[in-house]
This record gives sequence, structure tokens and C-alpha cells, in this order.
Amino acid sequence: MTTSIVEPHQQRPVLRRLVDILPVTTPATAEPPPTTALPATDPTAPLLAERVLRAVVERLRGRRSARQLSTILRPDVLDYLASLQDTAGHLQPRVRKVFAQQHAADALEAVAVVTLTTGVRALAARFEKHSDRWQCTTLQLRLTAGDMAACGQHRAR
Repeated sequence: MTTSIVEPHQQRPVLRRLVDILPVTTPATAEPPPTTALPATDPTAPLLAERVLRAVVERLRGRRSARQLSTILRPDVLDYLASLQDTAGHLQPRVRKVFAQQHAADALEAVAVVTLTTGVRALAARFEKHSDRWQCTTLQLRLTAGDMAACGQHRAR
């Protein structure tokens, strides 16, 4: 014989629409809230960043003159590039990939994944638009202690 437990008949809750429950409010005639518009982007900016970063790596390898980059790099960035070539040029840098992101209508940041003989590093750059022309305002390649040791060994030869 089987037994079952039968509960007394319970009434199911009634589901009502929120429209029926919430008080009626009249729509405001004010303007809709402002939306944050994305900055007007320059479709050629990422391509420019990629070309400049590839040219910078060519300069590090000694295959391009600094004069060719003087119109797009600020003078202090050119000086940094010259010092970087002295310390990292022998590491045979090569560009694997470039990523660029335009954050504002007049600002672009890019990173190149660079392979050195000692490992993989990131070459970061910032571009700013001045008088309808893009200019590289910051360039940075962080070298490790191993990179610097390889530089010392290269100079000792």
C-alpha cells in the first residue's frame, strides 16, 4: 500500500503586471538626458601609429635615418630614440603586432609587441593631434636587467 501526503488545497498567488501596480506618472516634457557621445575618431590614425612604430623599430635596428622620423616625433622623443638605439639596437628588435586605440579626437595610444634577442617587450607610444597633424609625444621601451647585460657583452666584443 502506498501512502501519499496530500496538502490541503492552497491558492496560487496572482501575478499582476507592474503597470497595474505602479502609480501612473505622466511623462516629463523635458529633453531626454544627454548621452555621452564617443569622440570623433580619425580612421587613419591607427594606421599612422602602426607605420610610425614600425619605422621606430627600423631606426633601432639602424635601417632608417632619424631625419625620416623628425617630422612626426617630438625632439625629446628623437633624443630618447637615439639613446635607446645605443642600448637596444644590438638586440635585433622586430615588430610582431601593433595595437592602437584612439581615446579622444586628439589623442591616440599605441603599443607594439617587439621581439628582442632577449625576449618580448612592449614599445608604447602616445600621439597627439596638433594643428591637424599627428605627433608622437611619448615613446617608451622598458628594458630588463638581462637586456642591459646583453648590451654590456655586445660592447665588450
